[in-house]
Amino acid sequence: MKREDFNNLLGKSRHEIKGEIGDGFNYFMNPVWTYEVERTWFGRRTILMVTFDDEVVSEIDLLKTFRRY
Repeated sequence: MKREDFNNLLGKSRHEIKGEIGDGFNYFMNPVWTYEVERTWFGRRTILMVTFDDEVVSEIDLLKTFRRY
């Protein structure tokens, strides 16, 4: 997974993100939402972090880690 795969989420509202990806375990008013988008067979996870500014997605980050989130 690459960051470019999620560029279509930039500029969307919380309701649009919830409709596309779902709400997962995110509190609706939290400024940062996280989603586990990939897990390899040996436990490496890819986490999508969506940051909101004024109810609109302003930043998208992908974190690759072996830790739990």
